[in-house]
Amino acid sequence: MNWWAASRNVLALAVVTAATAGTGLAFGQSRIPVPAMVGGAGHFLLGALITVTPAVIWLAFTGRARDATETVAVRAVHRLDTLLAAACAVLALGMAVLGHFMGADAVALAIGRNTAFYLGLALILHPLTGARIAAPVLTAIPLILAVGGWKSGGRGAQAWAVVLHPSTSLPALVAGIAILLAGTLFSSLKQPRGTF
Repeated sequence: MNWWAASRNVLALAVVTAATAGTGLAFGQSRIPVPAMVGGAGHFLLGALITVTPAVIWLAFTGRARDATETVAVRAVHRLDTLLAAACAVLALGMAVLGHFMGADAVALAIGRNTAFYLGLALILHPLTGARIAAPVLTAIPLILAVGGWKSGGRGAQAWAVVLHPSTSLPALVAGIAILLAGTLFSSLKQPRGTF
């Protein structure tokens, strides 16, 4: 277990997740102008962009070892990695809920939701493509959502653009947690690429 925690740099990942949530609570309402594909410019909250950081760092830490090396480990390493990503999402969601109840802006809920959403996507992409391909794909997702996720005429976000929905959107929160749960289930059941 010690070798796994050291190779994944668990403490650094927890610090990055907490720092991302803290930064999101402090500056998450800052808006970044982004041109929209449907005409006009969309607004993109900083809280929707920086929350991809824990997922990308998780992919970087899990992608350091070769799949062939880890498939011979006695423990199911991919399940430990899945548990680590889920723990990071729970940390971010917990900080978000705590921040919200302590009087932080409603963006706190979006920070937790978006972090869970991106970690869920990382858990789905990692077994399919490997960490080296999943990281740039995941990094591009917020940009794709920012450009193509708005309805025409500025009438809000598309249903599938979870991170663009208002902070208090219950359907977006449920979708973010559902993606995390689906990713956790898929990643824990899917054998690593090196075993087929």
